[in-house]
Amino acid sequence: MLVALGVLFAFDAIFYVFAVRPLGAREQEQDILLRTLFDQREQKTVELEKLRAVVEKVEKARADGDALIDELTLARRNTFSRLVTELDAAADEAGLESRERSYNPDPIEGADDDYGAITVQASFRGRYEQLVNLLHRLDHSEEFLIIGALGATPRSDSNDLQITMRIDTFVRNL
Repeated sequence: MLVALGVLFAFDAIFYVFAVRPLGAREQEQDILLRTLFDQREQKTVELEKLRAVVEKVEKARADGDALIDELTLARRNTFSRLVTELDAAADEAGLESRERSYNPDPIEGADDDYGAITVQASFRGRYEQLVNLLHRLDHSEEFLIIGALGATPRSDSNDLQITMRIDTFVRNL
């Protein structure tokens, strides 16, 4: 009986070493793997939240950029009338005499005909103080006007200046 119990004990010990113990090691390996996967999930969740924040900022920047472009550009259908009105009002307020004007629309390269520039060549006649007032008025205009060139030459027959300006502005749907 003792021998049978000894054999049974030996068999149990061998069974434990070869069958039960590896199962416990597998459970430990699975626990380690689960903890690793959980940690990776947490890291990926943090990265995902950061990416969502970046996407939100990019979308906000795009919307702000579109709003800025809409604010700074004129719609094609009323561009010329708004430019004429703005230049005439600025010249009248400054006390300058408006002379000739020409308007030259140019598409902006790479803008797929969505945006363009209009160059206005304008001439005025008046005194220096009036020119300064005109520049101040155009600088504070609601329209986005860029004075690209300015020339003022004295007239020989009076104390007035002959003023020529190149003014650029941007247009949507050129």
